Amino acid sequence: MRQSVANPNSGLPSLMMPCPACAGRMVYHGRRAIAPDLEDTVYACRNCGAELVRTSVRSAKSEKTRPAAAA
Repeated sequence: MRQSVANPNSGLPSLMMPCPACAGRMVYHGRRAIAPDLEDTVYACRNCGAELVRTSVRSAKSEKTRPAAAA
């Protein structure tokens, strides 16, 4: 039996979870630098507007921050 070729990595965000308040869909809202080596990634719920902030270490190539998504 032949094995299929592995698919390349998905372009989907690494955080796929329901809203903790209403179980609606969380979508990418924006990214902001909080320190030279840290950044916050903000996700917002489409239903109730709740926000989830994920703090992570910035990589060397993410010098430019992405603009916030249109609401």
